[in-house]
Amino acid sequence: MSEKSQNNDFELFENINKKYFLELEQNVPHIQQTLFDLQNEYYKLWKNYVNSQLSLQKEFFNKSGLDYSFPDTAKDIIKNMSDETIKFRSILHKMAIANVEQNKNYAKTLNDNSDTFVDLNKKIMQNWISMFKTNQNS
Repeated sequence: MSEKSQNNDFELFENINKKYFLELEQNVPHIQQTLFDLQNEYYKLWKNYVNSQLSLQKEFFNKSGLDYSFPDTAKDIIKNMSDETIKFRSILHKMAIANVEQNKNYAKTLNDNSDTFVDLNKKIMQNWISMFKTNQNS
């Protein structure tokens, strides 16, 4: 196989590679926005559902004349559980953000050092090629 033919083959792969990443660069932001919008709609749905249920229950008990008051100890327990749940969720969010940031920094470090890795791989490749060429000449 001639060197010109091999270069044409690599041009094919380089063109495929360019198309592949161009498609990703064009579509990923749209997918991210769509997922954000979906998450936001579900958040609003959840919030509306909880608020409407609370409103409906309050109206039912007010109109029914039933006594729905909780003892103070039960109110304290419910409030403490709610506060602890919010603290837990806040810590979980901070951990998730820290994890994402750490992974982003890892990827950035790899990207920043990619030329070094390529150079190292080139040297390894040249070493291997020189060993094979030496063995072929023997």
